[in-house]
Amino acid sequence: MIEHALNPAPLQDLKAHLHGELICPDNRRYDASRTVWNGIIEKYPAVIVYCADVADVVHAVQFARDSHLLVAVRGGGHSVSGSSVCDGGMVIDLSRMKGIWIDPEQKTAWAQAGLRLREFVQATQAYGLATTTGTVGGTGLAGLTLGGGLGWLMGKYGLTIDNLLAVDLVTADGQILRASASEHPDLFWGVRGGGGNFGIVTAFEFQLHPIGPVLAGKVVYPRAKAREVLRFYREYTSTIPDELTVSASLMTTPGGLPASPSISATVVPSRKENGSLSLCGRLACHWSISFVRGPPSKCSRRPTWEHRRDDPTTKKPARSQTSAMKRSTRWWRTA
Repeated sequence: MIEHALNPAPLQDLKAHLHGELICPDNRRYDASRTVWNGIIEKYPAVIVYCADVADVVHAVQFARDSHLLVAVRGGGHSVSGSSVCDGGMVIDLSRMKGIWIDPEQKTAWAQAGLRLREFVQATQAYGLATTTGTVGGTGLAGLTLGGGLGWLMGKYGLTIDNLLAVDLVTADGQILRASASEHPDLFWGVRGGGGNFGIVTAFEFQLHPIGPVLAGKVVYPRAKAREVLRFYREYTSTIPDELTVSASLMTTPGGLPASPSISATVVPSRKENGSLSLCGRLACHWSISFVRGPPSKCSRRPTWEHRRDDPTTKKPARSQTSAMKRSTRWWRTA
């Protein structure tokens, strides 16, 4: 519950300086504003500031410092741990700062911290460009980047943070700085995994890469096949090229049924000198959406996709490395 009672006069002064919005516990939108993606997180900040621009962030930081308030910063609000909200302090919410500028010549993007991944990807793909992002469109770009950034393009292009060129941030004393490899390099090192609480990042500059069509999907196997599937996964992934990013997991169904193995894959086609797209040799990907529920009498095979390429050394058609797996796998569907 809220324990920190704020002086109304300084609050009114803060509100007068904001271009965004100030939400206090007596506001009818307070409960909706303090809610984050993880529904089990129940925290009650003393005040929430929806920032419209960097000046709002500076004013919020100065107020929090002068009032000795704990600060939580929220971008997409997707933090599973609930670190984007706090009890009795100030939430500085950047979700309304969604500016993005693309330089197609330099293949870079400048993006504000309120963007979610789907918004960022849609903007960059308009130019046929992309960089490594996460796997869920509703995730905040800021939290993903500052946390490292795992994504389906990382096999070819590294983590999100490997593609970070610079950040704009507000420090605890209210300074606005730009940090990069050449400007405040120690601070840039810090926000790229060196620790936390160096400041509030308000914008990011990313290196982008030419990306055309990608091939992606998931295949789910019955639980009894877990050992066979994971053994194949280990052997297959030891030889695949960087263009193919693959992950394996054991998961339960939404109804809580026992764990079943799952393999997800994304293929990034490489571009030949003549401009045509080519998939690297030895790639064989299969996907299907299925559920491991229902009696065997109701099982059904779902459609799969496979890319096969002739073996360049023998000039003979390549035999799919997963053909034996395909013959022995049964696809089940929900009854």
